[in-house]
Amino acid sequence: MLCIAAPLRAQARTAPDSILKARADSIARVDSVSGALPQTEVPFLTEVGMSHRWNRDSLFSTGALTMADFLDRVPGLSTLRARFFLAPQVGAYNGDVGKVRLFLDGVELEALDPRGGGVTDLSLFPLAALEELIIERGASELRLLMRSWRGPQVTTAQTRADVYTGDNRSNTFRGYLARRAKNGFAFQAMLQQRSTDDRQLGGDGDATTAFTRFGIVKPKWSLDATVVRVRVLQQSLAIFQVPSFELSGRAIPDFEQVQRDAYLRFGMGDVSRGPWLQLMAASRQNAERSPNRARNASLGFAADSADTTTTSTQYVATVGWSSSRARASITERLRLVNGRTLHQPSARAGLDLGRLTATAYVERNPFRANTTGDVFFRLQPTRWIAATGALAYGTTGVLNTVIDSTGIPEDVAWPVAKSARGEVAIRVKGLWLQGGVVLRDSSVLQAPTIFNRATPLLADPRAIGTTYQVVGPLFRGFSLHLNGVRWTDAGRYRPQFETRSELTWRYRFMGPSGREGFRLLVAGTAEYRTRAFFPLLDDDGTIFDVPTFAATPLGLRLEMTIRDATISAQVRNLMNLRYSTVPGLLMPGALTTYGVRWSFWN
Repeated sequence: MLCIAAPLRAQARTAPDSILKARADSIARVDSVSGALPQTEVPFLTEVGMSHRWNRDSLFSTGALTMADFLDRVPGLSTLRARFFLAPQVGAYNGDVGKVRLFLDGVELEALDPRGGGVTDLSLFPLAALEELIIERGASELRLLMRSWRGPQVTTAQTRADVYTGDNRSNTFRGYLARRAKNGFAFQAMLQQRSTDDRQLGGDGDATTAFTRFGIVKPKWSLDATVVRVRVLQQSLAIFQVPSFELSGRAIPDFEQVQRDAYLRFGMGDVSRGPWLQLMAASRQNAERSPNRARNASLGFAADSADTTTTSTQYVATVGWSSSRARASITERLRLVNGRTLHQPSARAGLDLGRLTATAYVERNPFRANTTGDVFFRLQPTRWIAATGALAYGTTGVLNTVIDSTGIPEDVAWPVAKSARGEVAIRVKGLWLQGGVVLRDSSVLQAPTIFNRATPLLADPRAIGTTYQVVGPLFRGFSLHLNGVRWTDAGRYRPQFETRSELTWRYRFMGPSGREGFRLLVAGTAEYRTRAFFPLLDDDGTIFDVPTFAATPLGLRLEMTIRDATISAQVRNLMNLRYSTVPGLLMPGALTTYGVRWSFWN
């Protein structure tokens, strides 16, 4: 069982993860092999102060249990969640739940679950299967560019075991194994089992995730086959009534879901240097059923009792050229949907001149029959001041989707989309102080029906907000990450004011030989959001808004690393506050989890 992380610098392709330290370095020098499995391209990022690019070690050190936990750190994104672990979790970017897109190794992971109404459930995809996560924060949508775990470039077998436990009988067991051979054969496997049992609020269940890859790696080309399978069994979530709070909503019935992503990939060249080519054939399948149909029907969810299996097929061809200063690529994505063949071409280009960085992305969306384009830039004339921003434009289109509780798809006109954001940052010693403005044009908001089937699809007017961010070191090992947004008014799926802060203290002890022998991290978090509104349809078709209710949940996290082992513990909602991010679904009280991650060289 293995885990090893790729460093952030793209040119350091064969360096093992820092967590394995000097012992791993000596092994790598002896039995390192040439060639590496291909990776998806990475655009030039234009963020200031904090790069939205995390390697494997950084992903785990954040304490995130799900993808939604991790995205709480992104300005402008609000997570809507039923619980912390297995229950449905959705991200709303600038108030739009349909503007968060996931890509794994270049394959788009579209939402296939019929309960979700075309909105991605962020609780399903495992962070444990990733080597690197890149977030492209556009003006109109958020793209998550995920690189799957590739394993090390050495023939020595490597393993890792993670064990976590905590309140509500919450347990996570995770194991990794990777092996490379001199002849180019590569094998990787990861198995994760997670369970929780919340007797008070519901939403308990278990989830099993399996990641497997077989590959052949040569100096100039590689071929690999990868499968990621997630099975989730979740018990129903009940409405929990709290005196003096309005929690109008509907319970979520129990369900069983199996989601499988598989692809075959051929790659030539290095996406960070020179010409490169990648060809992929991918399949995504989602199977959903209701184990207790009689109970679901009694809760008013007869539509959920129908078992469904949905499959999507993609053929992706990408050709590109990269250098340290410029990058360009063209992608053709062939989609097979309901007997139709759809073309989804896109192109990307970027330029990094040091003081000026600019990138552009354009795509033709066959599902909405429109074309969208994004431009990103960062101007930094000196070390202490910078300006960054993004512009987005989209032509008119049509969306065929379910718009009400009848379950019958209809065509909905998609308006011209024009959005923008701009920020100015000033550096005070090592600390970046940043402020800006974000403009989201009028839009059709997709409905997160995964929480309530009575949630309609509807139009939302233009929204304007101000953003702020403080990122960087303070003194003597302390650092601060603070970000927030304030809109002119509260909207649907969009609190008027939302902020998140994290204060971190890091300590490192260097041994007599000059090698790192001990690390300690202590972090405290505080989050606050005002109430947001969820539109619902009553029996006569009238739309009414139901609010969430706000609080300021606090969190505490501790990590201690000794050689190859990391012991971690965290407490969420430290003060046991009552709050909700989705009407009717109360978030858990104080929740403690703790465990260890331990890497081995065999």
